[in-house]
Amino acid sequence: MGDVLQFPKCGRNVSNWEARELTSANTWKKYCRELDALHLTEIVQKLTGYSIGELRKDGRKPHMVDARQLFVLLAREHTTYSYPKIAIALNRDHTSVMHLEKRKQSPELEALLKAGHILAGDVKERVFGPPVV
Repeated sequence: MGDVLQFPKCGRNVSNWEARELTSANTWKKYCRELDALHLTEIVQKLTGYSIGELRKDGRKPHMVDARQLFVLLAREHTTYSYPKIAIALNRDHTSVMHLEKRKQSPELEALLKAGHILAGDVKERVFGPPVV
């Protein structure tokens, strides 16, 4: 989760009651719609067929590398995870994750990424409910 939570009431002193209300689990779920690594692995597995165990292996087959790259791109877009935290999830070094993010995307990966963003939106709706307007 992110270090800073931005509320519409920022910029003025808030009472203890307001502070408790603003930091409650229900308010957090309304404002912070961040996925976690398990949600991302679910999305990647639906799209590519690779489980988290397979993504963590040492294989360098092009389809497996594309699946890892998809995980990294979705993690950077839909979480506040740092490179080291993503690297731990994939059993890699943080520089490998940085390389995967900057690596040129194949046309197949671009299609998977679009589908991944759609699935991420569906997962967010399922987990957090409709977005707050």
